[in-house]
Amino acid sequence: MNHLEIVILDTNQGTLDEIAARCKALGAVTVRKVDRVAYTHPPSGLDAIFLVVPAAEKWGAKPIIEAQVLRTSPEDQRSGMPPYVVAGGVLRRDVPREPVKDAKMVISNALDAVREFNVSHNGGGIHKLGFWAVNLLDGVTPQQLATVFAEVL
Repeated sequence: MNHLEIVILDTNQGTLDEIAARCKALGAVTVRKVDRVAYTHPPSGLDAIFLVVPAAEKWGAKPIIEAQVLRTSPEDQRSGMPPYVVAGGVLRRDVPREPVKDAKMVISNALDAVREFNVSHNGGGIHKLGFWAVNLLDGVTPQQLATVFAEVL
């Protein structure tokens, strides 16, 4: 995906350092330390933040497997939200959990939604997408996460 930077956000500098080291060769994945994980209060400078569906219902997120790009309101943006929320990747309850496979599906769906969005907006729109580490590292190591990004970017 051309000109897209993935920013992994977390409070733990050690975790971020390990992710950064593992993803260094990819070039498109960076990390950023935050004081606290607050889904609806990401750091500034992002075009979009990935949120799980329940956290994005305010913007119209639906419980579907594919990810969806949703516009935030000017009021939300004045409060610190980026212009877009990428929501989704609802995992089916009847399928056993496989953390690495699940992370790959969530990331792939999010990136596909961003690709489609950017194509429909003539390449404009989302160039810096944030992910909260907590949404990606549940049962997944930084090395496994780097492998997933290498496969889907």
